[in-house]
Amino acid sequence: MKHPSAAPKISAFTLIELLVVIAIIAILAGLGLAGMNGALQSAKKAQARNDVNQLAAAIKGSQLEYGRLPIAGINGLDTAKADIVTVVSALTSSNTNNTRGIVFFEAKAAKEGTPPKGGLSVKDNKLYDPWGGVYEVNLDTSYDNKIANTTASGTNTTYLTTVVVVSGGPDTNISTATDNISNVK
Repeated sequence: MKHPSAAPKISAFTLIELLVVIAIIAILAGLGLAGMNGALQSAKKAQARNDVNQLAAAIKGSQLEYGRLPIAGINGLDTAKADIVTVVSALTSSNTNNTRGIVFFEAKAAKEGTPPKGGLSVKDNKLYDPWGGVYEVNLDTSYDNKIANTTASGTNTTYLTTVVVVSGGPDTNISTATDNISNVK
């Protein structure tokens, strides 16, 4: 009489083991996405810092070349909030403020959307930061090397420079200075 042979034992994962592995993968993916978001925010801050420094350097370069700031028609003001369209136009093309046609600033094209982000918009010729806010440019139109600034909290600060360029940062609000990015400290 033959004995039935024992059925070979099939090795496989149990349902509990599979669920544990899936949970571990989900936790690691969540941590990776959080790290990715932090890296993207750091990259946006670095891009904004680079943009404000390049724009300030371009304005100073234009001032050295022409002996005046790259805007006209602001008289009697100690500090002027310059129109970003006028400033960028004067730094990138030939016009009445840049008669020699020297390119002081090359802006990359913005990612069009609502609002555009991270560059020069072809729709309105404004220079946008990586979060979709428009850069603010303050110029020392009295040429005394002082730019006065009053924050939303009422604090008065005087910067010893001829140009201050500011991005509103992640909240795109320049009046809340906690996350602003500027070429001055």
